[in-house]
Amino acid sequence: MEWLIIIIVAGAFYYGIYRLALSKNRNPWNWILPALLISPLIIIIILACCSSLPKKKSTTRRKKNKRRG
Repeated sequence: MEWLIIIIVAGAFYYGIYRLALSKNRNPWNWILPALLISPLIIIIILACCSSLPKKKSTTRRKKNKRRG
């Protein structure tokens, strides 16, 4: 039973990192991987102190309507 609680708490930490990184417009996997090596709590604190990045522009371009004259 204790293992189940540990897994749920760890999963909650990693899900929190994922959601916090998305809200800051950062790649969540680049934050989850260091959390696996260091500590999820430290990564959450660092990520919470970071400012948000500007939103990325979409990579699809709209075709301009060309006038024939």
